[in-house]
Amino acid sequence: MKRPGLMLSLYRAMSPLLVRTVPVAARFSPKLQQGVKGRRDIMDRLLGQADRLRGGVWFHVTSVGEYEQARPVIEAVKARHPDLPVAVTHFSPSGYDFALKRPCADLHDYLPFDHPGDMRTLMAAWQPRLLVFVKFDLWPNLVLAADQQDVPLCLVAGSLAPSSARLHPVARPMYRDLFNRFAQLGVCTEDDRRRFVEDLQVTCPVTVAGDTRVEQVILRYEAAQDGPIAEHLKKLSGRLLILGSTWPPDENLWLPVLQELLAATPDLRLVLTPHEPATERLEALEKELASQDIPGVRLSRFLEQDASADHPARVILVDSIGHLAEIYRSGHLAYVGGSFTTGVHNTMEPAVARMPVLFGPRISNAEEAGVLVKRQAGWVVTRPEEALARARELLDNPQALAAAGQEARQVVLDQRGATVRSMELIQPFLK
Repeated sequence: MKRPGLMLSLYRAMSPLLVRTVPVAARFSPKLQQGVKGRRDIMDRLLGQADRLRGGVWFHVTSVGEYEQARPVIEAVKARHPDLPVAVTHFSPSGYDFALKRPCADLHDYLPFDHPGDMRTLMAAWQPRLLVFVKFDLWPNLVLAADQQDVPLCLVAGSLAPSSARLHPVARPMYRDLFNRFAQLGVCTEDDRRRFVEDLQVTCPVTVAGDTRVEQVILRYEAAQDGPIAEHLKKLSGRLLILGSTWPPDENLWLPVLQELLAATPDLRLVLTPHEPATERLEALEKELASQDIPGVRLSRFLEQDASADHPARVILVDSIGHLAEIYRSGHLAYVGGSFTTGVHNTMEPAVARMPVLFGPRISNAEEAGVLVKRQAGWVVTRPEEALARARELLDNPQALAAAGQEARQVVLDQRGATVRSMELIQPFLK
C-alpha cells in the first residue's frame, strides 16, 4: 500500500470523529436520520454475510442513478460468472429502497459510515476479488482498506464535472491520491477523461467506456412500447409537452406562460409530472390551473375516461410515480426538472424517445445534457419568457422539432456498448 499523502492522512485521522457526529447532524435532516436508522447493527449484518460473499465482487453506489448505472454491469457479471457472489452497498436511503424493489445482486445493504476500523474489518471478512465504484461516490477509508489488502479497485461510468469539489485546490491532492490507487478508471466521456488526466492529474489508466445507464434507458423505452398510459395519451391526438420530474421552481418556470403557450398552440397539451406527487402538491397545482381557467385532470382519472381529440383537458397531472419512461413515449417536446435545485434529472429518457429536451441552468451533473446542448438537441431556459420562446420556436416549426428530436435520440444511441466496454475493463480481475 502506498503511504497516504497529507490530506488523505488528515481525513483518515479525523474520520472516526466525523462518524460519531453523524447521529447529531441527523437530527436536522430526515434523510440522514433515515440513513442512520437503516445502519443500525450494519456491521453485524454485513459480517454475517461474509461466508457467502467471500471472494466475490463488491459494487458501491450512491443513490438511484448510480444503481441504474451499475445494474447492466452487474447483470453482465452474473451472466458470465453465475457462481460469483455479488454484493451492492448503497449510501442513500432512496437508492437502497429503490434497489430492494429491483434487486440484481446476492446482497443489497447500506455501506457503513466511513470509519477506518469498520472498513478494514469488512474488507478482511469479505475478501472481494474486486471493488467497483460507480460514477463518483468515493469513500476514502474504503479505498484505503481495499488498497491495504491488495483488492483491485475499478471505476465504471465515472464522471468528473467541471464544478466538482474534487477539483478544488484543497481537495485535489486527496482525490488524486485516492484515484491513483485504482487499477482502472472507466469514464463516460472524453471530457471526463481529460479532466481526470489533465485537471486532477491522475496517473492510473483512464478509459472512455461510456455511460452504462444508456442500456437501461433503451430497455425501458422499448419495454414501454405497448404501455397503456402511452397508448391512452396518444389517443388525444395533437402534441404533448412533457414536464418530467419537476420541482416547484421548474413549475414556476412554466405556469406564468402556460396560458399563452396553450392559446398560441391549439393542438398542444401538457403532461405535468411532479418529482414528488404528494397530495398537497397536486392540490396546489390544481388550484393554480383553475385560477388560470386551464382545464386539467389527474392521470388516474384520465385513464378511466375515453380519450379522444376533443377531450377537454389541456393539462394531465400525473399523480403517481414510475411511469415517466412510458409517458415520454407519447410526447413531442420535453422539459426535465431538477436543474433549479440540485441538478437536472434524467435527460436520456426523453432523448431516446426522439424529443428535444429543455432544462434549467444546473446541468453540470449530467454530461449528456451538455452533449444535447452542443448538438442543438437540448436547450437551457432560465426564465418563463425564455421557456415560452424556445417552446414556440420548436413547436411552430415541425421540421426543426423532428430534426432536433432525432439528434437527441442519436446522442443516446451513440453511448450504446458502454456495458460491454466496462466489462472489458473489469473482466481481468474476475478470473
